[in-house]
Amino acid sequence: MIDNLDSSSSILRLLVSQALKKWSIDEILKLLKEDDVIVRTSAARELHVRGGEKVFENIKLLVCSKRAFVREIAAFTLGQLGTPSFPYKNESIPILSDLLDDLDSEVRATSVAALGHLCYAGMPIKVEVKLLSMAKDTNEDVRACVAYSLGNSSGNDSVRSTLQDLESEKNETVSSYAKLGLELIDDRKIKGSE
Repeated sequence: MIDNLDSSSSILRLLVSQALKKWSIDEILKLLKEDDVIVRTSAARELHVRGGEKVFENIKLLVCSKRAFVREIAAFTLGQLGTPSFPYKNESIPILSDLLDDLDSEVRATSVAALGHLCYAGMPIKVEVKLLSMAKDTNEDVRACVAYSLGNSSGNDSVRSTLQDLESEKNETVSSYAKLGLELIDDRKIKGSE
């Protein structure tokens, strides 16, 4: 997944991030296809903040790349494009939903996480249903992202049951994200009743 880097890369990330602030959008868009994960993710993070129609249109094209890491970075970028207002949320959700069927597990996991970010304030039922079906994905990163993202869902009985199943998994990452998902649902429920 995109952020599975050790702490030794943090200084390099900081330096790259600072340098990108002076680059044009066209130059940064080209970096999304770079082989180096630090360069790609730093470029995506800069684009998250800058946003804009030009960025969105270019990212949509990357979703169709033959290279999995390019589709993954496209999903990552769509998940937070235009932070904090997410002006492309409604257009990004169907694109990310299509990526949930990608053959590459990292693309699927990143797409699930991106949907979780975009649906923080409320998850469309179509997305919730699709995520529930992905709770049995063969890849643990995908299941962990599903567990986190379902924390932003309706929290209905089916969701709770799925999260409880994920919480009982032996994989510590999946289990801890399922616990977080349940906590997010409970926190929203408490805030809603206040």
